[in-house]
Amino acid sequence: MKKTKVIIGISLMVQSITFFILFLIYWGRKRSLAKTFAAFSAAGGLVGAFCLISELKVSKCCTSFDDEDIDEDFADLDVCEDDILCSFDESETEEKATE
Repeated sequence: MKKTKVIIGISLMVQSITFFILFLIYWGRKRSLAKTFAAFSAAGGLVGAFCLISELKVSKCCTSFDDEDIDEDFADLDVCEDDILCSFDESETEEKATE
C-alpha cells in the first residue's frame, strides 16, 4: 500500500504524455477533440506530479532515521520525525491559546 501514490503518479504522467500527443495530432482539424485531450493532459500531469512530489517529500522525511536508532517495538510504525515534532508544537499552541 505504500507504493500506491508512486504507481498512480507514474501512470497519470504517462497518460498525460499520451493525451498531449493526441492533442498534437488532432490540433489542426476542425471540430476535433483537441481541447479535451489538452485539458485531460494538463489535469493528469498536475495530479501525477503532485502525487510524485508528495511521496518524495514523505520518503525524504522518513529516511533520516537509521534502522539502528529505532527500537524493535517501534520498528513497524510509519511515523516521521516531522510528524512527531508537529504534534508537540500543536499541543504547545493549544496550551498558550487557553491561557
